[in-house]
Amino acid sequence: MFLLAVMAMMTLAVQADEEEFVVTSGDFKVVMQPGKIGRVEVDFTKAKVGNLSTMEITDQSFIDYLEANDQKVFKKWSEYQEEGEETFMDRWNDAKKKVIKLTKKGTPDYIIKINATRLDPGNSGAATWSWNKRDGGIIISGTLEVLDAAGNSVCKMNINRYRGFSTRGLDIKIPTFHRRTVLFHKSLAKDLLEFLFDD
Repeated sequence: MFLLAVMAMMTLAVQADEEEFVVTSGDFKVVMQPGKIGRVEVDFTKAKVGNLSTMEITDQSFIDYLEANDQKVFKKWSEYQEEGEETFMDRWNDAKKKVIKLTKKGTPDYIIKINATRLDPGNSGAATWSWNKRDGGIIISGTLEVLDAAGNSVCKMNINRYRGFSTRGLDIKIPTFHRRTVLFHKSLAKDLLEFLFDD
């Protein structure tokens, strides 16, 4: 028991020291151009599923996980993915920051590409009973890259075990994976803007 407690404490310490967003190339001030337009593309399909708290990652892909565990979401995943991206854009555009406007209309000046490489689907029990609105939420590790209109990489960052929202405050309904996915996009847009403007 003592050994398990020590291991759990070490895991928490590593997570506490790990930065969620780490810029690896370029300058993200490129998104601070009001008047320019952009588009966001979020891709979970190549992510390997596992427990990102313990770093136990399986060889199972996200799509295979959905097919085996949540047929309802699996059958409508393209719709839910689009809903998530729209949620990201709405939260980004509502922030009233001096940034590019995200839209699906017109030819974008920039594309924000978010690729998940590892994904923890979260936990409905934790999301339902915890007071913390992030407990039980989806966790991803991956990359975020901004491309210009010609498809050239302008800047890039790593995303390290980022945990999204799982519930809307006092809403006591048990969150489905679909719902947690949409809330993940909302929280990611909010936290990215805070990171970029605090940097």
